[in-house]
Amino acid sequence: MTIPKMDKAMQLLVAMEKAPMSSVQLATETGFGRATVVRLVTELRSLGCKIDTQRGAGGEYVLQDWGVFDAARVRRHVKGRK
Repeated sequence: MTIPKMDKAMQLLVAMEKAPMSSVQLATETGFGRATVVRLVTELRSLGCKIDTQRGAGGEYVLQDWGVFDAARVRRHVKGRK
C-alpha cells in the first residue's frame, strides 16, 4: 500500500539530500509543481525534518536532519519506486 502524498514527500527528501536547491529546482528534479514542493517542505518540517532555507536569489532549501524518517529506508523506498 502506498500513500501518494507520503511517496512525494519521500522523493522530495531524497532530492534535497543531493544538494541545496530552490523550490523551482526541486520541482524540476521531482516533476512536482512548485506549490507542491513548498507545501511538502512545510509538512515535512511539521514532522520534525530540519529543512533550512539559505538566503539568496533562489532561496535554496537545505536538508539538515531527516526527523522521524530513517534516511536509508526512505532511499530504498524511493529507489524501488523508479
